[in-house]
Amino acid sequence: MATHPSPLRRLSDLRRWTRILPVIVFVYVICYIDRTNISFALPHLEVDMHLSGAQQGFVSGVFFWGYLVLQVPGGYMAERWSAKRWIAILMVLWSAAAVASGLTNDFTELVIARFLLGVAEGGVQPALMATIRSWFPFAERSRAYAIFKLYTPIAAIIAAPFSGVILTYGDWRWMFIIQGGGPLLLGLAAWLVVIRDTPAQAEWLSAREHDHIEKSRTAEGEPLKHRGTFKAAFSSPIVWLFALIYTLTQLGLLGLSMWLPSVLKTAFHTDMQVGLVAILPQIAAGLAIIMVGRSADRRGRHPTHMFAVLATGAVVLAGAGLISAHQKWLVLAAMIVGTAASIAWYGPFWATVTKLTPTAAAGAGIGIINGIGNLGGFFGPYIGGWLKDISGGYALTQVFFGAIFALAALLVLTLRKRLREATRTPPGQTGTAEAEGQAAARPA
Repeated sequence: MATHPSPLRRLSDLRRWTRILPVIVFVYVICYIDRTNISFALPHLEVDMHLSGAQQGFVSGVFFWGYLVLQVPGGYMAERWSAKRWIAILMVLWSAAAVASGLTNDFTELVIARFLLGVAEGGVQPALMATIRSWFPFAERSRAYAIFKLYTPIAAIIAAPFSGVILTYGDWRWMFIIQGGGPLLLGLAAWLVVIRDTPAQAEWLSAREHDHIEKSRTAEGEPLKHRGTFKAAFSSPIVWLFALIYTLTQLGLLGLSMWLPSVLKTAFHTDMQVGLVAILPQIAAGLAIIMVGRSADRRGRHPTHMFAVLATGAVVLAGAGLISAHQKWLVLAAMIVGTAASIAWYGPFWATVTKLTPTAAAGAGIGIINGIGNLGGFFGPYIGGWLKDISGGYALTQVFFGAIFALAALLVLTLRKRLREATRTPPGQTGTAEAEGQAAARPA
């Protein structure tokens, strides 16, 4: 008769979930707040530094150009050297740049500080995602990457009140200094104490869990150590296909961020009402990320999950222009569904990336995909603004971004056959390895 491990034993076999992921999420929440808090500072910078609208836009956008610099090296260094050491160095550098933003006295100094913040933060996400790949077999990665993506709603919920309190009792300088320096101390300590590059290096990991991770990854046909090259990443067609899909999704997000918040403020008149209802889409997004990631791990068919989510987002975005601000509950419903759909595809997407990207292109490939994709966040506002100017409203803008999401949905369907072939059980696999790897062999 089979014996079932006790709850305490099962918990001891889940430390990759209870130690690795919480620290990774915490670190990137800090990172994300330092990236986005410029939006809370801009009204004050306009007065103190006399920034024009164009200068405010440039200060906000220059981060993304710095963000590109270490994207490819970030993933490469994590796999060829040490993600733990690499990210620790970058955390110190991004904290210095964030604090420096609060010490600037003119437009040029602020641009330099924001650019350097982008450079430092740019190498972090690819390295974190390479770390997740090392710690989680493919059959668990949709959930793992989905939990990682929780940094978006968590940061969105925390950032506004955190920044508001500092700006109430201090000013924008203290906001940059406190948010850049304070949380990092705790984040860096947790990172150094908990994180290890591989399960084999973690003295706190049980032998049972260590064996499960390594046997599962081996059964899925993945090497435990990666030795990627820049050439392999830049010459891989699948890497560029993923980069195109990711760029389209980031462009599509702009349709949501440009229209719905402004209509939400019109529909719910007071700042208190807006603040309360604005939390609901973030909560829905967090739940949707986990549900879709869990479903993809359990059922397989990652591209089908991505298609369903992206297609839903496309419909919401394209039809959003038909909703009047007077239909406030319909506006709120559209924002809840749209926000959830805009990021719930994340877990299955990155799980598929790590499965289909050739081993030699893995680390640097993640950097290419993430770096190119984030350019959508830079060019999207210009495209959306141009469409608004020529049409005199948001309807054409919404249809365009909805179509972008729809195109991304269609492109993910081209991954179905490749993923199905990649997740077939390797020949000659037997015994425990086969049992532990069977989840990865589900249909794509």
